Amino acid sequence: MNRNLFIAFGAAALLGGCTTTTPAIPPTLAYDRPDCPTAVDTAGAIGLTPEKDKAIWTVDAHLSGNGACLRRGAVAAPYLVFALPDAAHAKMVEIGSVLELERVLSPKVVLLDAAGAETRSFRRDQYMFRPGLLSIQFVPQENERYALVTVDPEPVGESHDTIVSNTSTTTVYTGFGASNWRSGQERMMSRGFSYEGPVRALVYRPDKDD
Repeated sequence: MNRNLFIAFGAAALLGGCTTTTPAIPPTLAYDRPDCPTAVDTAGAIGLTPEKDKAIWTVDAHLSGNGACLRRGAVAAPYLVFALPDAAHAKMVEIGSVLELERVLSPKVVLLDAAGAETRSFRRDQYMFRPGLLSIQFVPQENERYALVTVDPEPVGESHDTIVSNTSTTTVYTGFGASNWRSGQERMMSRGFSYEGPVRALVYRPDKDD
C-alpha cells in the first residue's frame, strides 16, 4: 500500500476513535411547584455588561427546575434574570434558548425597569430560530434594566422538527496526487419544547467611530 495512503487512513481511524458524543437530554414536560413567589428577585441578576472589548459578548446560563421559580397568574415556571448593559456597551441584545439534541427551552423574555416592573414582552411569533438558538433580539430602552427569562408553557409538549444535512470530505493521497471523496446524509431532528434548558445572551457592541 502507498505509504501516504496508509498514513491518511490511520489518521482518520485515530480521529474517529477519539470522537465523543454529547448525551441527549429529553425535554422536561411538566413543572409544578407550590412555593413559587409572584415577585421577581433581581438581586442575583446575571450581568451582561461586557468584560472585554469584543464585537459579540456571550453569556451562558441554565434554567433549571431546581432553581428559582416564579408564578405569573396560574402558571409556575423556573426563571432567571439578566442585568442589561447600558447603551454605551450594547447596540443590540439577543436572548434565547440553546438548541440541544432533543430539547429546547420554550422561552419567554420580559423586560423590566429598575423596580422590577414589566416594561415590554414579546409575542411568540417574534422569536426566531437562528444558528444554535431560538431567540429574540431587541434594543434596550433607557428605562429597561433587566431581562426576565422564564417559560412559555403553551408550546411545551410540542416539537420543532428540522432536516439536518451532514456532509464530510475525505482526502486520499495517492502517487498521482490527492483525491477528495465527499459523502453525506440527511436526517430529521426533532426537539421537544421544555421547561428546562440552557439559555444564552449575546451583547452586540456599538459601532466604533472610524
